[in-house]
Amino acid sequence: MPSDAFSLMKDIIKSGRMDASAKPAGLAAKRRQQADIAAMYRPVPGVLDEPLADLRDGSYLMTPDRPHEDLLILYIHGGGFRTGLAAIARPLAAHLALGTQARVVLPKYRLAPEDPYPAGLDDSVAAFEYAATLAPRVVVAGESAGANLAAAVLLLHAKAQQDTRALAGVLYSGVFDLRIERYASGSWVERRDTDLILAGADSAMTTDYIGDQRYDAPLISLLLADLHGLPPLFVQVSSAEMLLDDSLELVARAGVQVELEVWPEMTHAWQIAAGFLPEATEATARTAAFINRVAEGRVVDGAALLGGPAILDEV
Repeated sequence: MPSDAFSLMKDIIKSGRMDASAKPAGLAAKRRQQADIAAMYRPVPGVLDEPLADLRDGSYLMTPDRPHEDLLILYIHGGGFRTGLAAIARPLAAHLALGTQARVVLPKYRLAPEDPYPAGLDDSVAAFEYAATLAPRVVVAGESAGANLAAAVLLLHAKAQQDTRALAGVLYSGVFDLRIERYASGSWVERRDTDLILAGADSAMTTDYIGDQRYDAPLISLLLADLHGLPPLFVQVSSAEMLLDDSLELVARAGVQVELEVWPEMTHAWQIAAGFLPEATEATARTAAFINRVAEGRVVDGAALLGGPAILDEV
């Protein structure tokens, strides 16, 4: 049964949607709203958050007390490639930092339509390279569009020979297929009445982000890429959201060790509300447990599964 806090949040979202139907918010207004949300952040005890001057303005470094020196989390924010701030992810990042004792880098990346693909991915790759200077093992994570960018970063490093710096991936409510026809089928249509966040979303996300690129480019629509060789993945998605199929299909095609959690009733990318929403705090705690298992060697490297169990190879 959903928590009282979740029920309250749903009521607030529904009320906001009713107001927006009379006067839809433009892109600039949505960005201002998110800046207002980010400004409400209050430091979480036990975690130092500070601006990160080594990356783009608006990036942060979250550091728990007595952090591990050999493990770091790179968390890429969402926002449909067109909005979003690293600052909004600070509550979630703080809980991940506490649960893993790892530092968390929150990079700001350039947004569409002003800066279409590959600007956001280039910035995310640069953030990974920076994170890898701070620790030899990096978990790459993100929500929504940030999950797309996180998966693309993982894919690039999976294909680079001898590059073992990417330890694992965490993908929340990801958008992994940006083909225009995707918006007219599957969960994009079937979950329109239950998705409180994305209902009303249209192909502007695709057209603004890809610019003059192809919709089916493998680093844009990850479902069309060869995903073999990725490190272990942890995937969370809501059964009520329009992006449900994206996560289910990514897991089916990955060919590596994946832990998939499909949560009922939750909103798109509910994990962002960690510290306020009990379901988000629990989701983050489960994520931290996965990261700790991988860091301790209790989850096999996804690449090792490509040939199947060794006993079968010997037959």
